[in-house]
Amino acid sequence: MMISVCIPTFNQAPFIEQAIRSAYDQTLKPDEIIVFDDCSTDHTAQIIDALTQEISILKVYRQPINLGISGNVDSCLRAAKGDLIVRLDSDDQLLPHYIEKLASLLDQYPEAGYAHAAVQEIDRSGNFLDKRKLFRKTGFSTNETALKEALTGYRVAANIIMFRKESLMAVNYITGRPNFGEDYHLASSIASAGFGNAYLNEVLAFYRVWIDTGNVRQKRKLSEIDGIRRVFDDVLTLAFNKNGWDRAKVDSNRIRFAIHQSDCLGWDIYSKTEKEELANAIYKLSSAPKVKLYVWMYSNDLGGIFKLISTIRSTSKLFIKRAVLKVQIGSSK
Repeated sequence: MMISVCIPTFNQAPFIEQAIRSAYDQTLKPDEIIVFDDCSTDHTAQIIDALTQEISILKVYRQPINLGISGNVDSCLRAAKGDLIVRLDSDDQLLPHYIEKLASLLDQYPEAGYAHAAVQEIDRSGNFLDKRKLFRKTGFSTNETALKEALTGYRVAANIIMFRKESLMAVNYITGRPNFGEDYHLASSIASAGFGNAYLNEVLAFYRVWIDTGNVRQKRKLSEIDGIRRVFDDVLTLAFNKNGWDRAKVDSNRIRFAIHQSDCLGWDIYSKTEKEELANAIYKLSSAPKVKLYVWMYSNDLGGIFKLISTIRSTSKLFIKRAVLKVQIGSSK
């Protein structure tokens, strides 16, 4: 069985070498490491070129024009010849047993379209932050379970994934997916196509977490809301209708997402026109009366009470999750 590691990159000169070496220094070596450079303007190209002289399985491609994240990832994945394809961002790293353990997991569960694992968060300097582990045990989730769980969000610890090529081909890779949330859209589409997924509750990669300088993420809020809507419109609603499942669960989660996103209408970084565009995007996700109430409250600077309630709930859930994980870790020793 052939294994490929795909590393799309753009201006990651400080980290690209670490990513490539981590893919090469595996207990089960890949057959190829593919890097697609999306017109980097830093020293990424020189670093990659030097590594090709040392690592024979390293293949480098350069985009003629900048395609953006989705386009570059799509090109990189399509170029892979492997039966199993690892998607690794160029600022992240694999631990030495990543390929061996997840390839074994996919071999154990032939109906899984992809395998994923827990990750260790690191900062820009490589310092350890939190561990990301899903609230599930090691093993297999059917496509039906994955679709139902997708109603509440993207259910992976981080976007470092080993795909079965067959599953990517079945959903046409990244093509046609939203610019924001394409990973959530892809995973949901793979489940809708009949593939389950396999999870290993063990840290197998380093996932770099960035500080949002300049409110970049906040400024992409319109794309984020549209991406979530696309997951529901393109995939989940159709899947629930096809399977004859309860549509009320789809609608209730659209409402939940819309309410969660509506707090952006209270941010002072947006103009009145931008807030109107955001409100319209939220209503496309759900225009339920409860959503309209939240939109009105946040738009009129009355959303403080909602923020307080949300913070209390989030803190309580995080505390409970960490407590349960500590119990699980303690019982496994």
